[in-house]
Amino acid sequence: MNTDQVSLPDFWQLTWKDVDPAARPAFDPARVVELVRELPPAAEVPPVGTDWRLVDFWYDRMTEALVAHLGDWVVGWRYTVAMENYQDRGVIPLWRAQRPEVTTPGETLARLADAVVAWHELLVELSTDARGRFVAAAPAGVDGTGEPPAWRAVQGHGRITIYPAHQDRRLPYPSELSWADTDPRDRFFDPDTVRSAVSDLVAASELPSPAADWRLRDLWLENVSAGLVDRYGWWAVGWRWSVGEGEFDGGPVGSWCCFSHSVTTPEATTTAISAALLEWRHWLDDVAERFDRFLPLAADDLDGWERAVAHLVTAVGDRTQYESEWHGCCMTVLGWFLDAAGVASTGREDMIELAVAGRFDRWVEPSRAVVESVAEDLARRVAADGL
Repeated sequence: MNTDQVSLPDFWQLTWKDVDPAARPAFDPARVVELVRELPPAAEVPPVGTDWRLVDFWYDRMTEALVAHLGDWVVGWRYTVAMENYQDRGVIPLWRAQRPEVTTPGETLARLADAVVAWHELLVELSTDARGRFVAAAPAGVDGTGEPPAWRAVQGHGRITIYPAHQDRRLPYPSELSWADTDPRDRFFDPDTVRSAVSDLVAASELPSPAADWRLRDLWLENVSAGLVDRYGWWAVGWRWSVGEGEFDGGPVGSWCCFSHSVTTPEATTTAISAALLEWRHWLDDVAERFDRFLPLAADDLDGWERAVAHLVTAVGDRTQYESEWHGCCMTVLGWFLDAAGVASTGREDMIELAVAGRFDRWVEPSRAVVESVAEDLARRVAADGL
């Protein structure tokens, strides 16, 4: 069994034949906890406080081992389902995916075993709908599959799955940075230190293989970013904001794409990351210089605001090559410009959203008329709200 990748059945592709509890008469719920404790990954329960990606990956390794012993059906252990009146959708099958909290090894493994047994018991219920929770919502008629009506009900049209949100992201996305975080002026930076700093970070942990699970690759890259932030400041997270459909979509950095395309040997990876950080820094220097061409601006200087906004939209578009979500980078730079100009933070985002009004599209260079119209609209909003 690989320790840096997993292969699991697609839960949503399982049929009733795959999960039918009648097909496993020898299944003994009382033995599940013993089986869970005997699985090889059970010896590696992550400590409390481990990054969510490593916890998720460990649970997938445990699931892979369970599938090998019990069959594909067990891949659904983290799911529950009920018929609920959800928002404006009426009563629909609402699935929830949730893994147990990691605490002590004994408690964590016991909770996993309990979840496996609960999933088995749910499938038993779905086979007969003994509690009458599901059949009323089953599609009308007989579909000829022989599947129980309750199973057809929870797999039917309109189902929704709610997945847990991970709230422990350590670093902001570049688009979440303020101008105070990124303004390169009065922030000392020695480009000659970059390669050495990056080399140390690359050497600090083993490079995941190109085929490694995405969570392992993503965590490795985040650790590099965290090290650069510690060394240079928050602005450094932008080194991954690549042009086109890279890791951070629609950015200005051409020296970096993503793990699968940009990570190779430690030496070459050091070169690529160093180049990306320097390119990002040069872009921030360029943005600051462009801001200085127009600022300060009075709120009622409509012509000045129109010229500045049109100029910045074009500059960002040229740098991002109008690829993918280029307009996200454009709106970020406009937000920085309003910040630098003294526009109150409470109104900046709405001003830009309303001025752009969906007129910038992915992979499309806007016409000059559209750029000028957006610039005029934003200038009027700044004048109306003041600085």
